Amino acid sequence: MDQQLSPSECYERGVVLKQVRMFHPAIEDFQIAAGDPHYAGKAYMQMAMCLRAIGHDEEAIVAFRQAVTFPLVSSVERCHVLYQLGQTLESLGRDAESLEVYGSLCKRNPEFFDVAQRIQRLSADKCWLSSWVCDWWRALRNGARARRRAVLLHMPAVLDG
Repeated sequence: MDQQLSPSECYERGVVLKQVRMFHPAIEDFQIAAGDPHYAGKAYMQMAMCLRAIGHDEEAIVAFRQAVTFPLVSSVERCHVLYQLGQTLESLGRDAESLEVYGSLCKRNPEFFDVAQRIQRLSADKCWLSSWVCDWWRALRNGARARRRAVLLHMPAVLDG
């Protein structure tokens, strides 16, 4: 005899299921809870954490993004959601997107966890990569110029010969 649970009961049961690592049933409960505007933001956040735990990072990103759209999410909860979203994007190598999320978080709360250090590291990595590409391109271009000069220097001798 399965009794219909309220959104709050589904949310609470989902939290318990998540704690005991029963992620799939927890996700189902959080989906039901997300139907209620009072629980939607929290439910999407919890759903995203479950999705990350089972390796569904792309779906987790969607759920994190949904979580921040609900007006009943507190500013503290919003910071936590943005941080988790940034970490997920960073783990997938989507550095530009994670920088954008961390930047948004830093505007809200510059002291939040290690956001400033993450921004600094990701920015340094981006600068290092772009400088490496620029150096590589410059070396390639200079090598081509040197080979062209060498050919041009020997060309009159070939034509005279």
